[in-house]
Amino acid sequence: MSPIIRVDVGWVLQIQSAISPLNVPIADWGALGFMADRHTFERERGVLYYEEAASRAATFLHTALLLRPFTDYNLVIGWACASQYMRVSGQPIQAKDDDLYDLTQAVRTQQADLRTVALRLESWRSE
Repeated sequence: MSPIIRVDVGWVLQIQSAISPLNVPIADWGALGFMADRHTFERERGVLYYEEAASRAATFLHTALLLRPFTDYNLVIGWACASQYMRVSGQPIQAKDDDLYDLTQAVRTQQADLRTVALRLESWRSE
């Protein structure tokens, strides 16, 4: 199992303010909270449901694309969170733009689920 990094809404907002060209308003605070908390979901107390870093990182991108917590830049912010989470976990990733856009389209049309996103992130590991 990979090291467990826990982040919160403040972490997501720090990434959002660092990478979005404007101060993008929050469209749904509940969705933002879910985006931040989903990676720590537990099967039972103390047992994480998402055991691997790629699965936890995938929750940020997947949630941002489906729930759209921001008024705009959900792909950019979700990707930045997933990428940063993988980097901090010691598993940096790098994706080609076309591959990321293909995955984004698949998630938005619900052709790709969280497991698919996690597998793709894992395949993009750059170490």
